[in-house]
Amino acid sequence: MGSFFLVDQSYKNFLDSIGVNGERIFKKAGIPYENIDDEGISINKEQYVSFMNSMETVTTNEHILKLSNVEELVLFVPPLFAAMCARNGMKCIERLATYKQLMGPFALTIVKHSRTLELAFVFDDYHTPIPRFTVLSEQVLIVAILRKATGMNIVPKKVSSLYEYGDEFEQYFGVKPHIGEKNELSFDLADMQEPFLTANNTMWQYLEPELKKRIDELESDDSYAAKVRNKLIELIPGGAYTVDDVATDLGVSPRTLQRRLAVEKTTFIKQLNHTRELVARNYLKNESMSTDEVAFLVGYSDANVFNRAFRSWTGQTVSQFKKKYNK
Repeated sequence: MGSFFLVDQSYKNFLDSIGVNGERIFKKAGIPYENIDDEGISINKEQYVSFMNSMETVTTNEHILKLSNVEELVLFVPPLFAAMCARNGMKCIERLATYKQLMGPFALTIVKHSRTLELAFVFDDYHTPIPRFTVLSEQVLIVAILRKATGMNIVPKKVSSLYEYGDEFEQYFGVKPHIGEKNELSFDLADMQEPFLTANNTMWQYLEPELKKRIDELESDDSYAAKVRNKLIELIPGGAYTVDDVATDLGVSPRTLQRRLAVEKTTFIKQLNHTRELVARNYLKNESMSTDEVAFLVGYSDANVFNRAFRSWTGQTVSQFKKKYNK
């Protein structure tokens, strides 16, 4: 699984459309909201989990149930649109399981029984707790997709999670949810064979290559260098980001860290500079931040030294980058 996930303006727009203050959530999670534009920004897994936890603190049951208006959401999320283009519920779920990782660090597990299909939701490391908002919104969303795509009132056989639900969820699902040992949603297998009215093979042929390309990009970045960059993004703002600091956080010796990077034909210094460049580019998109502030955030106490470093990374000065990006 890749280490970074793209968040762009469209997601903030969607949150606003269901009555959630997107800007507040991004800032609460420590994600530089000002840098979100048409291109979006990349966040690591820890930031994503923080984002979901922030969602939990500011959303209500009403907000979660508004996700059932799936027509609004699929406009912002290509993997969901691709799922609705499938020929039936079974193929829809298979696509969601495959492309869910493009939306966040999730795993959707599927168990097919003789008469039912059982789905379980976890983070991709299988031990990080999933916030209530995330679990319930995923369950609502899948039921909404199946109902919209089939034109039928599909009722789950079972809905459970580690959390309390509320009467409004029983009304929505058509079955009483309950607290269980896992985040589970199951359906009658016959319902999953119902044809989708939204099936669109032409659109799928258009979407599939791009989605597969994005999956390949994520998987190709499942390297030790990516893990080091991921950790550096966390440590640089705090000022403790030497090879010893990173090695300690990754649970290895500095020598082991350097050796693993060498196997991938890179070094700690190269990954440090690459990470600084990525972070600096994101911050420099924010016109309200001074060069001194950006320099400090990427680990330079002297803006002149940062300017020289940035030019060596990109071939352009900070001023040239800002002028080109903000013109």
